[in-house]
Amino acid sequence: MKTFQNIYKTLLTNPKRNILIYAVLVRVLVFIFYNAITIFPDTEDYINLATYIGNLNLFNYTGERTPGFPFLIALTGQNLHLVVFFQVILGVVNTYLLYDFCWVKTKSKDIAFITAVITTSFLSVVFYEFAILTESLTYTLMILAFWYIEKYKLLHVTTSIKHLIILSLIFSALYLTRPLFIYFPLGYILYFVFKNFKVNLKSAFLKSAIILFIPLINFYSWNSLNKHNIGYFTSSYYLGINLAQTATSFFEKAPDEHQVIRDIFVKHRNYVVKNEPYHQYPMTVWYAYDELITATNLSPPDLSHKLGEISINLFKKHPDQYLRQVFISWKDFWGGTSTLLWNVDKFEYKVIRKGLVGLWNYIQKPLLILINILFLIFAFKKILTVLKQKLRVLDYDLFMVLIVLSGSLAQALVAYGTNSRFCFPYFALIVYFVITNLFSFKNSKS
Repeated sequence: MKTFQNIYKTLLTNPKRNILIYAVLVRVLVFIFYNAITIFPDTEDYINLATYIGNLNLFNYTGERTPGFPFLIALTGQNLHLVVFFQVILGVVNTYLLYDFCWVKTKSKDIAFITAVITTSFLSVVFYEFAILTESLTYTLMILAFWYIEKYKLLHVTTSIKHLIILSLIFSALYLTRPLFIYFPLGYILYFVFKNFKVNLKSAFLKSAIILFIPLINFYSWNSLNKHNIGYFTSSYYLGINLAQTATSFFEKAPDEHQVIRDIFVKHRNYVVKNEPYHQYPMTVWYAYDELITATNLSPPDLSHKLGEISINLFKKHPDQYLRQVFISWKDFWGGTSTLLWNVDKFEYKVIRKGLVGLWNYIQKPLLILINILFLIFAFKKILTVLKQKLRVLDYDLFMVLIVLSGSLAQALVAYGTNSRFCFPYFALIVYFVITNLFSFKNSKS
């Protein structure tokens, strides 16, 4: 025990340097034993859009994705090895930013070091850097946003316009990487105005408008481009398919005017229930997709739009079923089921593969779920404390809690299936909040 304490004290003599060494070492080891680029079905869409961006021509783009991550792919000339290398570099930078964020926030080397070590030790964090998916870039932008807000005290009405413009650009990049995160700048300005309206209402509204301007311009421009190309004002035409996934469990209640789509959908849902593992249930719409295209003679965007219309009407007519599904999706957000995506067959050594699979399944995944549960407990405790104080103390931690909880609800309202992937971008913040609360609890008992 004393040996461990001595090692820990030594590490804390220069924690920034040591945490960076650790972050690099973890990624070097993964590269040596994994040495692969992980490709998933979503990857094709990102590469396709990267081709349009590389050709400097987005007209006739078919509207599947937003351009944030594809821009990174295009920037590397579609060299996926360079994309992974860039994501690995960002992973090391993330570790530094997280340490610095925790240090600035708490002035505690212990909290900063432990939070940074825990997050960069999780397999999900590192292996997303080796995947051609949006998670790693979104995770980076989320840490960057919260680091920047804390570093330059951007929740105060006295903050400079220059920093607000930079934050607005970060928010825009988040939206362009993951459309769901258009809620982030909206949540920020609501909190900013509510926190500062008694201090200087005019300045609070003016600075909120500055924050919102660039994300809204990006939102309007991208949606307008899709309107021109595919006929729908949307960030991604997949939205209708996502809504259909949310309505899967009660899609048979669709009216007879949509009989063709309804019956094909329900037929494939019954097949999935009988023949596929449960995690495939939300993917019912994809099992039915080809037959729906053939039977309806609709284009992919038109079919998705029609599925979205049917689903929204189902939500309105059956709010109890919809809310039940929202709760299931919200619960899955915290479950960690789809948090780690990798290709275990790419490991050169079976011993390493079995060891890491065991590490994830028996240690890290249960620990991840425990951390999420603790976050929810501490988050609701924080909200109750603020309410008891009659909203007199609107601090940074409350803002963080509200952003994370709002994100968990936003995804549950529109998506079902692999919901815990939506939780991943918040992982570092969740760990930070849990660690600080555990330290506060420990100190209160001392």
